[in-house]
Amino acid sequence: MRDSLLKCLLIFYMLINPYVEIISQSLDPEILNSKEYEDLLKMFNEYYGDSINQEQIARSYIKKARKDGDTIKMARGYDRLSRIFHFEKSIKFADSVIILTKGTRHKTYPALGYILKGYLYDQNMDFINSNINYLKAYRIAKRHKNLQQQVHVMQPLIANKIIWGDKHEAIRLQHVREKIVRSKDYIHLLKELTRSNAQIDLNQLYINELLSSNSNYVFCHLNLKNYDSTRYYLKKGDNLLNDYKGVDRQEFIYWYMEVELELSYYIHEFGRVIEIAKILLKKQDHIDPYSLMNINYHTGLALKKLGYNKEGLKYLVNADSLVDSNDLQLLPKDRNLFVALNDHYRAVGDVKSQIKYLRKLIKTDSIAKINLRYFEPSMIRNLETPQLLNEKELLISALEKKNKISFILNMGVVILLILSLMSLIYYMLKRRKDRKYFNKLIDKTSKSKGYENNKYAYDISSDVINSILKKLENFEKEQEYLSTDISLQTMAKLFDSNANYLSRVINLKIGKNFSQYINDLRIDYAVRKISNDKKFRKYTIKAIGEECGYRNAESFSKAFYRRNKIYPSNYINKLNKTDPMW
Repeated sequence: MRDSLLKCLLIFYMLINPYVEIISQSLDPEILNSKEYEDLLKMFNEYYGDSINQEQIARSYIKKARKDGDTIKMARGYDRLSRIFHFEKSIKFADSVIILTKGTRHKTYPALGYILKGYLYDQNMDFINSNINYLKAYRIAKRHKNLQQQVHVMQPLIANKIIWGDKHEAIRLQHVREKIVRSKDYIHLLKELTRSNAQIDLNQLYINELLSSNSNYVFCHLNLKNYDSTRYYLKKGDNLLNDYKGVDRQEFIYWYMEVELELSYYIHEFGRVIEIAKILLKKQDHIDPYSLMNINYHTGLALKKLGYNKEGLKYLVNADSLVDSNDLQLLPKDRNLFVALNDHYRAVGDVKSQIKYLRKLIKTDSIAKINLRYFEPSMIRNLETPQLLNEKELLISALEKKNKISFILNMGVVILLILSLMSLIYYMLKRRKDRKYFNKLIDKTSKSKGYENNKYAYDISSDVINSILKKLENFEKEQEYLSTDISLQTMAKLFDSNANYLSRVINLKIGKNFSQYINDLRIDYAVRKISNDKKFRKYTIKAIGEECGYRNAESFSKAFYRRNKIYPSNYINKLNKTDPMW
């Protein structure tokens, strides 16, 4: 839902008139070189969705600007390039916008460069870096007295407050934003701040502003559980959409429908949830993966509330598969998807599935903690990670006990079969006195026993397992994992065991391979040390990495990012940040 809301953030920098769908074909460079600046920008928007031709148009624009020595127009060209590529490349183009215009007093730049970076980081689910860049854009916009940019940058800042921070503070900021948008002179300000030769419908632009502001109220009240107010602003949004013809009109429509679906669930109108879901899921090719996950999740819950447990489970599983297939990073409220699935599998006694969803819950909470440390540290206590870890371990122990009992029962059956076979052999030998047949049976029995011995060779005794677990506990307590020389072989030797046994015990009892186990211990140590020791933060990344058992800064940074979805340097910057938003 949040993704759909923020997709409209850059609309005021683009032409509002609906783009014309053009059949993709190669553009003639000579024709592009002959075009004026505004014609090129218009063409760029007309080729929406065709990144190859859009790149050609944008580069022609930059080439023309470079020839004319116009820095702002060059930045405008890089601004367009930053909207059409993958994350890493787009970030570089956004940086080019900032570098070209830093220190200028232009009405749009360099703030737009930071807005672009904020949007790109948001789409990459890096909410901390997104918020940092939006804050930079906001401060520049205030210095340059650009109300238009202030209004639009406040939108994601409000969204982040609603999701990660103080929800009442978020709605207070939205009141400030609404007051600016509704002020008498705001539409005149839009006209003044828009390029004189830009082909933009200011009335449509203003309706977009009102829609964005109204959407913020919807989002705030839904999260504050003010359901009557949520319904009021949904109706208000429908009225605004009647007069809106912008390129993102359909996205607004789908978003309002998604909110109504979620609201209907909260007020127990479960039939309405299913009715809206049927409409939206027919349009799923035009809806972003996160919203599809949200729709499936609430539909599944509604069906279960109506008693259709089997059908409801299908939708919940669909939501979970959308998380996995699109590598979605869930927001704090979305963790309830895994809670619902875990509760279902607990009710049916499926321990393996319980463990699976407990692990997903723990992972979601771990990622959330990184963001909450930046946005609202006091909210971390609401996460139940220690309790979940304990529950997971209890389930794993129960599953192992169950498997052990099954193993003993199976072995009992095998032993009985072997004894029966031996009795039969003895009886036949005694009766027939057939030495030749006797020898064949002995040979057969030998082979059978050899197979069973082979089978037992793979078992590890409980004494060995307990010994290794105790040594692992001491290993963690003494922080021996901080040694750069630790390996599976050296650790096995230290434990008076072998690498195979050690690896299997770590995998079975901890649910990780050896490398993951060591890296997670080191990175968790690094996070604790950085968070609690201000002096430690002053070390170089290389020095911190070495303190944590890594031989170089690169391997430490990569391991830190894999664990926490943020680089250590960025994390330290967030902790050191003391400058308030306003």
